[in-house]
Amino acid sequence: MPGETARASHRDVAVREFVRERLDRAPGTRVDVPVTLLLGARGSGKTVLLDHLAHWARRVPVAHLDLELRGRRSSRVLEVLAEVAFGLNAQKQGIPRVDFPSFGLLLIAVGLRVDAADRERAVHQMREGLAEGTGSPGFQRFLEETLDSVANALAVPSWVSAALRLLPTWERGWGRLRTRLRLNRLREGAGSRSTADFLVGLHRHYNEHGTDRERQQAEQVLFDAFLADLRLAYTSRGGNRRRTTRCAVFLDNVDGPLGSAFLEGLLEARERTGLPDPLLVVATARARPDALARREEQGRPIGGYLASWPQPRQFAPVRVGGLAVGLLRDLDRDEVTRRAEDALPPPGPGVGAAVVLPPVEDSERWLGWLAQELTGGHSAGTAAVLDALGRYAPDTPWEERLRSLFEPPGTLAEDLLARLLPGGLAPELADALMRASAAVDLGQAAAAEGFVGHPGTALRSAFTDFSSDVLRTQYVGAGTGGPDAVAGEARGLGPLHPLLRFLLLRSLARERTPGGDWDAAHGALAARARSRPGEEWLVAYHQLAAGDLESAAAWLYASMREGGARAWCADLCRIRRAPVRTPGGAFVGAPRAMYDAMVRPVLRSHAVREEREKAVVRLLAASWISAEPRDDPATDRVGDPYRNPLCDPFAQLYPDISAQFLNLHGLVDDPRDQFVFLQKAEQYRRKPWW
Repeated sequence: MPGETARASHRDVAVREFVRERLDRAPGTRVDVPVTLLLGARGSGKTVLLDHLAHWARRVPVAHLDLELRGRRSSRVLEVLAEVAFGLNAQKQGIPRVDFPSFGLLLIAVGLRVDAADRERAVHQMREGLAEGTGSPGFQRFLEETLDSVANALAVPSWVSAALRLLPTWERGWGRLRTRLRLNRLREGAGSRSTADFLVGLHRHYNEHGTDRERQQAEQVLFDAFLADLRLAYTSRGGNRRRTTRCAVFLDNVDGPLGSAFLEGLLEARERTGLPDPLLVVATARARPDALARREEQGRPIGGYLASWPQPRQFAPVRVGGLAVGLLRDLDRDEVTRRAEDALPPPGPGVGAAVVLPPVEDSERWLGWLAQELTGGHSAGTAAVLDALGRYAPDTPWEERLRSLFEPPGTLAEDLLARLLPGGLAPELADALMRASAAVDLGQAAAAEGFVGHPGTALRSAFTDFSSDVLRTQYVGAGTGGPDAVAGEARGLGPLHPLLRFLLLRSLARERTPGGDWDAAHGALAARARSRPGEEWLVAYHQLAAGDLESAAAWLYASMREGGARAWCADLCRIRRAPVRTPGGAFVGAPRAMYDAMVRPVLRSHAVREEREKAVVRLLAASWISAEPRDDPATDRVGDPYRNPLCDPFAQLYPDISAQFLNLHGLVDDPRDQFVFLQKAEQYRRKPWW
């Protein structure tokens, strides 16, 4: 059985259990197992998960390859297939070795240095070598002479000699007979006169004399032989009885040209025969591979693959042809908290006096909440934030750690941005994304005239291309998906991932170029919203983000007369999620001091006179800069995933917010409104990490 590993997230364990169910095999069964394709954004934990699975399955025949790395080395599809065969051929304790006699012989034929310029001579060379079988002195001499001749030829693949170990059963007459029968079937399918003629043709097609189409035909033959050998290994009398697991292949980054070509070759080989094989393939991709795009329904939103998570701990990928496709979700609060527990020193007498712990009860849950709010559960982002917080000197106060976490000259923000954004991003597009982070979603940014380039320009096209791919914007909904998981796709361009937006906003807060700074971005977006009916709340949102608390509070106060308290609280939630202009995310001073500095000049204004209006000003200011409470489904699910807990990380302003809701409770006379404000006051009596 597969080996045990260190504890993983519930998400990764759910994927592993899905793989386990398909890896186990009952003797005599022949079940179709589709290729499992895990889609995930940059830094979503695909590689870590695949490493975990490969280590866990190390006791069964297994191959584990990074196809992006091999693509950079200019590897070919056949070399990848050969490497997979070599991995599965390795001896495993208590399990019969998986031999590949047909595939190994074809692999040798493709790589051998025969006289390809003279076809008749080449056929004669190959026929002489094959005449008596690999156990004969003639064939051994043929191989030795040929391999000696190619050993010094740089153009010959290194796997030619290694392929000999894929032929261990040839010396036994029965193994030789079965291999010859399979080669005959392959030869007849190719229309060749003899096996030797077929092998020489295969060699010519794959090497310098073949066209791209002929090379693909040669690869098809080798894929067919590879799968045929696997089926035979599991249907022989001894193999069927002793093999209780399938072979496992883990392929990382199949979205590149090499990975997509390999995946397509494997799927086509399976489709040609229609026969099940004992191969379990798990592949990852950070973009939709061509092999998937060719098989999925037209117009299928990629976010729809979040349906593969009907429950947080249940993975059920969506079937698309010969693929089972799932989208890796972000980590949930419990999973992040488990990581936070490992980042803090264990409580008890072993903790030295110089070690400063967070100034809250249940510090593990607090740190898990903080990291999840900051990163939205992004796997690599969560690990980076927890690691950075743990690198401070043990006696560093946590307020100081949080204030400097994303501040220059530290590189955490830069490193995370480089991890989340694709490499080679054009500077103009990077600037456009930075400006677009001021918008609630990318659709709003694209609709503002000239904000991210004018229609028809190269910049606008690049922005639209980036924004319409949720594997690059990285936000596809939180947790299990649910009804709001693809809301962004339903209405057009959705929001950025909370962590990506947080980081881009930090860059925007430091930007001082004309037309590209914080105030200019929010001013342009407010002007666009002002011209559209029904978006008055959005005007107030951008006014608040630009620091105009008085104007935002005035609109919020006026809207109180137009509807009930529940709708008003939803408007408050929309507006209070406006970003705060802080280059590092946190205030330099204490939250209460910043709150007083904001509120004092507004309350002294002659425009603010009524007690209820003053309560609105205080409530909006405090809830804006404080951390978001635990969601109230009736008022807080407004489609904006952005969070910044760093301005008030210990929820010091929660008593003030609760007091203002109680104040409003006493200033209204409708019992239904009073009840709503009482509920909201209770909501802020609970710390958000409880």
